[in-house]
This record gives sequence, structure tokens and C-alpha cells, in this order.
Amino acid sequence: MTYQDEILGRSVTALERAADALERLAEDPVIEMETGPPVCPHCETINPTVRVEESSAQGKLGEFVIQAHCLHCNSVIYALPVQWQCVKTTDEAGEILREMEEIRGHGFNGGAHTGAPPGSNAAGPGDL
Repeated sequence: MTYQDEILGRSVTALERAADALERLAEDPVIEMETGPPVCPHCETINPTVRVEESSAQGKLGEFVIQAHCLHCNSVIYALPVQWQCVKTTDEAGEILREMEEIRGHGFNGGAHTGAPPGSNAAGPGDL
């Protein structure tokens, strides 16, 4: 067997493995990503109340990082949304948030969510 035959054989094997993997992925194209409740990395409060300052920053939505102040421990945290759901209306957003609360069970401080931080233009579930 020549060197070229060996390389050709390895290439064919690699392509066959890649094709098998792609076929398996096509059968179930949804990639499962485990998510949990938002937790302050400083005080470990689950779904803490935070303050977010207005920003005129711009960029791609999928690359935004949210800087917030945890009002439980007064520390700065950086939130990296793992999954985005974009909707047309606040009614749709509110419905999604309510469904998430029911499904995940780590909702909004045991149902006592107060909505967006005072003085902000952000809408929380209580405001939608």
C-alpha cells in the first residue's frame, strides 16, 4: 500500500464518520442546553433583584452583555443571556415570562416579583 492509498483511505473513513454524525444531528437538530435560574455570582441569591442603567450602546443582539447591580449584595454582575426569545409586543413577552415562571419554578422571588427596577425604562414581568 502506498502512502497516497493510506491517506485516501483515512480521508474516506473521516468523511464517512462525518456523514454519520451529520445524519444523527439532522434527526434531532435541537441542541439541548441545560439552563438554570439566574444566580448572583457574589452572594448566590437566586434571581436577585437588580438595577440596570440605561445605555446607548449598540451591537448585535446575540453579543450583548448586561451589566447590573445586585441589590442583595450591592455587587456588579455581568449577565450573558444564553437564549433569546424576541417577540413583537409586551403582551407576548409577558406571556413567555409567565410560562417560564410556571415551568422552571424559580420564577420571581416566590411570586412576589415587583417588575422592573424603579426608575428604569425596562419592563419586568409585572409591568407587561
